Amino acid sequence: MKFFSVTDEFTKNPQLKEEELNHLREWISKQPHLPHITDELLILFFHSCYYRLEPTKVTIESYFTLRTHSPELFTKRDVELKPVAEAFKTISFNVLPGSTTDGCRVIIVYAKRLEAEFFVLTEFIKALSMIIDMLLMNSGTFNGLIIVYDMKGFSLSHVGRLGINMMKKYVYFLQEGLPARLKGIHTINTVPFIDMITSMTKPFMKKELSEKLFYHSVNSETIFEHVPKEIMPIEFGGSGKSIKDIEVDTYNNIKEMRQWFLEEERFRVDEQKRPGKPKTESDFFGVEGSFKTLNLD
Repeated sequence: MKFFSVTDEFTKNPQLKEEELNHLREWISKQPHLPHITDELLILFFHSCYYRLEPTKVTIESYFTLRTHSPELFTKRDVELKPVAEAFKTISFNVLPGSTTDGCRVIIVYAKRLEAEFFVLTEFIKALSMIIDMLLMNSGTFNGLIIVYDMKGFSLSHVGRLGINMMKKYVYFLQEGLPARLKGIHTINTVPFIDMITSMTKPFMKKELSEKLFYHSVNSETIFEHVPKEIMPIEFGGSGKSIKDIEVDTYNNIKEMRQWFLEEERFRVDEQKRPGKPKTESDFFGVEGSFKTLNLD
């Protein structure tokens, strides 16, 4: 499957320098525990860290280690498997066409099936990771990522299905495991008990991420200060494409990448080859690990 053009990235990003990519390639070659990293992914890493070499190395390490030690989230990412298919039937994931005025891409997420028993947090995170990977591999670099969660229909029964350990992995995925510049996480139609959810994540959420959280009340139009009406779906008060059409396009793109997702599972850390002591899951999720620092503009 053909993804974004590496050549185009050099035209799009004057800060992207071949000699610095070579430096990163040489560093990777001396890390026996790391897998092969494609030029596409390397460019995404470098861009996400604002072309700073040392933070890029930390991000690469965190990205692959996170995926290695979270197999429940990053294996079997296959739409032909029932749990993944059910996640996409329960939750609507939508990559909006176009960008914000400052070049950010937007993902809108909302529940199609409101019964709490259909909501499985592990499969939700897995599906979201697939959506973000698909967006990155198809689009290449962009200025920033905005995620919008519509909480309409979200109930206390859903809160009971979250689980502290998986919420911790979800936060680490967002603040450590994205080769993208996360600019904002917005909730619209915010429920009154949102504090119960944020209190679950605040202990292991970095200040840089907590400052990117925005809450918009029911019937509020403040979301349009961040996502212009021109690209917002008409069902959400915008003048953009119908959310139903966007969902179909998004899901079709995911299905087209099925083979890529299956092959991606091979690219993980080999802990037996890690210089020094091998890392374990508890090294990263049992205590505070050494993770990427989010960039602030």
